[in-house]
Amino acid sequence: MSVVGRDEVRALLESPSPDATLVLVGGRCEVVPESRAEGLVIVSRRDLEGVVGDGPMDDRRLGELADQLDTVARDLGA
Repeated sequence: MSVVGRDEVRALLESPSPDATLVLVGGRCEVVPESRAEGLVIVSRRDLEGVVGDGPMDDRRLGELADQLDTVARDLGA
């Protein structure tokens, strides 16, 4: 079972907060401002935007990013 899915990646990229961060808290992912990031930080919106660039974000691309971030979360101990 994945920890990070397309919905979490979409929520991070669409967050109105410029300092949004994807964190793992209690076994589930949340998008919170960096200043409120308690738990395992997976990626910040700023860092993810640097990887994504300006290309289109369709479901396939969101799925690829989710898979990559899920691996990061698991490597960090999720």
